[in-house]
Amino acid sequence: MRKPISSHALVGIQFGSIVCAAIPYAGNQGSPWWLVVTALGMLVGIFTLRHNRPGNFAVYPEPLGHARLITTGPYRWVRHPMYLAVLLFMLGIAMYNGALLNQLAILGLLFAIVGKMHKEEAYLRAHFDAYANYCCNNKRLVPFVY
Repeated sequence: MRKPISSHALVGIQFGSIVCAAIPYAGNQGSPWWLVVTALGMLVGIFTLRHNRPGNFAVYPEPLGHARLITTGPYRWVRHPMYLAVLLFMLGIAMYNGALLNQLAILGLLFAIVGKMHKEEAYLRAHFDAYANYCCNNKRLVPFVY
């Protein structure tokens, strides 16, 4: 199945933002909390991969043809824990780099991930009958908040 241009654009914005957040524009180190935020992102990512193995997801928001709906592990608390892991990890890196351009790149990454979440959820609702009920009981990205 061909991917819509909007999906290519969101993935491009996502990876471009990751690169921009990682480039050390400033010569000095930013917030000392960067390590905590980055480590939290890594832990969420590892925990997520233990419950949703590679092959069940991809970088594009359209689910793979053989995808399964996962509701265990971190998916008990949020519908998109891998997106949360990427955001936390890159936020920590941007905090370390400390430049305004690094922080702005996080906004670009957030824009791309929110766009991907909305597209992905439309597909999941269409492919999994249980997804609508799952959405009623689970937050999208931040437990108990959003």
